[in-house]
Amino acid sequence: MTDRLRVDDALEPVIYKVRPEATLGEILSTMVGNRVGAVPVVGERSEVLGIITAGDVLDQLLRDSPTEDSPPARDRLRARDFMTRTVLCVAEGQPLKDAARMMVNKKIEQLPVVREGELIGIVTRSKVLRALHGSGKKTEES
Repeated sequence: MTDRLRVDDALEPVIYKVRPEATLGEILSTMVGNRVGAVPVVGERSEVLGIITAGDVLDQLLRDSPTEDSPPARDRLRARDFMTRTVLCVAEGQPLKDAARMMVNKKIEQLPVVREGELIGIVTRSKVLRALHGSGKKTEES
């Protein structure tokens, strides 16, 4: 039953995250090299401070107009300079349908998952779809 599914049924462990002092170039390399569309920005205790999406990175690259006096944005900008600071997070035990509704209503592709304030994973639209689809399948024992 889809009503029994929780966020942790669609949880992807966080492998890629950045610190506030990471450069735009480092963030770009992380995202492109690992084929991820967003990376959370975390503090010393793995608390979510912000998130950076591919759109945020692209926006900064397009705005960049380096001069002789300033280095390119890849070297100059830090995560803390352009991350989205207001980040919706969900808890691992929340109903998956609630997280899915948040994603649809707020037009969010992924949500950080936290436990006692610490980032433990990400839930994405595609993982939610797979979890919901799998919950409706009948097994041979049914």
